[in-house]
Amino acid sequence: MTPTRTTSKGTAVSFRERLARTLHAVGLRIAGERGGRAANVLTGLLGLGRIELCANPACTDCAPLST
Repeated sequence: MTPTRTTSKGTAVSFRERLARTLHAVGLRIAGERGGRAANVLTGLLGLGRIELCANPACTDCAPLST
């Protein structure tokens, strides 16, 4: 069983998802969109899945972070 952590919305997030999101965030911060794509390739190869962000600012799941 994969350990999970509960988010503020009350949904469970697995270790694999947290790791994939962390790697994606690091890639975005270091190299922008290109780094995010590279992180998606890496997490895909590791079997962790891909993170897709949409451009809809009203999306509660993946609204872009304000910088």
